[in-house]
Amino acid sequence: MPIRRGMRTAIAAASTAVVVLGLAACSGPGGGTKTAAAGGEQITAPITAEQVAKLGKVNLSVWADQGEQQFMQDFVPAFEKKYPNVTVKIQFKSFNDLTATVLNAMNSNNAPDVAQGNQGWATDGALVKAGLVRPLDDLATAYGYQQVAGEAISQLKWSKDGKQFGTGSIYGLSPDNQMVGLFYNKEKLQKLGLSVPKTLPELEAAMAAAKAGGEVPLELGNSDKGSAMQSLSIIQGALTPAKDTRSWITGVDGTSFDNASNAKALDTFAGWVKDGYVSAGYDGTSPDDAAAAFSKGSGVFFVGGNWYAGTITDGAKYGFTAGLEDGKYATNGSFGLDWHVSSQTKSELAALAFVGMVNSADAAPMLAKVNRVPIHTVDAGSNAMFGELLKASSDQLSGAGPLFWYDWATDTMFDTFTSGLQSVLAGQMSSQDFLQKVQADWTKFHTK
Repeated sequence: MPIRRGMRTAIAAASTAVVVLGLAACSGPGGGTKTAAAGGEQITAPITAEQVAKLGKVNLSVWADQGEQQFMQDFVPAFEKKYPNVTVKIQFKSFNDLTATVLNAMNSNNAPDVAQGNQGWATDGALVKAGLVRPLDDLATAYGYQQVAGEAISQLKWSKDGKQFGTGSIYGLSPDNQMVGLFYNKEKLQKLGLSVPKTLPELEAAMAAAKAGGEVPLELGNSDKGSAMQSLSIIQGALTPAKDTRSWITGVDGTSFDNASNAKALDTFAGWVKDGYVSAGYDGTSPDDAAAAFSKGSGVFFVGGNWYAGTITDGAKYGFTAGLEDGKYATNGSFGLDWHVSSQTKSELAALAFVGMVNSADAAPMLAKVNRVPIHTVDAGSNAMFGELLKASSDQLSGAGPLFWYDWATDTMFDTFTSGLQSVLAGQMSSQDFLQKVQADWTKFHTK
């Protein structure tokens, strides 16, 4: 199952595992380097086995989220076959453990050569600000990553001092796209005489028709407090330009979440709750339970991340689309946890080869095999649901792009946003009061 990050439901904690894998032999495509201004290697093409062989025997230390284990089971042997002088030693950590300890680990005398971070101020911003990770602009160009990532690559960019997010150099690479979208029950839509809604007015009309037809229009579980935020993004992304939301999340001076279109989005969502479009008891239901209920036939729609396709698997009965066409498919979303190269590594070419290959087209089929959605093109084969996920990802990346995640905006925004949204949906707070509260949090953080 894909990694669930940030305000998404984190994968349950597990004990740290160390994996040492090794296979023998074969070389890669031609590559080249030149001396970098900072004294390291500047990559100009994919790194060859011959280049890495000059390092001698290498034990490459890697820290990764435990959600990478399935992918790494295929990837590490393939990497070690291509670079036979390298043995990869991975420590898998729970998401919470990884993000809580990676900064200190990368600042230690025994720093891993490669480590995953997490986009946003708390982890990646801190790593960049401390000078602990190497810029990867050259790697992104050499491996064709920038072209496929498109404008969404801004989530991986920082100023050198770590004070500006969304602009500057690329400091991490991530191979997969995690996005919120609209799951729908094909059979129920057909029974109700409805087509898949493509715009917000069409979605609202479908909700009303579902309610009139005796169905639960939207299945929701918000005990994690983050799922309502994701559901809001379907509406908010259709009403507010995605670039404006991304600018606010990344801290661009003068931006604000307090505007008329966001007020309309909040009022629309609260109206859905008031009109009985949302499943009863949603604040006491987990998102996993809501997804399971939807997969068993409850509800016409379910808003959730593409990772829920591990639960909602039947592509003949269910479909998945990105956001709505009137927002050019903008919803909450980002790439998965990004991969960094330590600025202290003594095996720079091997570390760069690892991150480059993880984020290359060659690794995309390995991601697809474990039902993760690569940003590189892959064939879905006979898996109908996975085909829907791939199309949705393509639509979003070629459309307005992901909104990112609202809680990236500040280090306290998750609590501010989710508690306020719960109050709005319960009719205990006005949309205007909510927006002022959210913007006050943003102003305090970015002034500080």
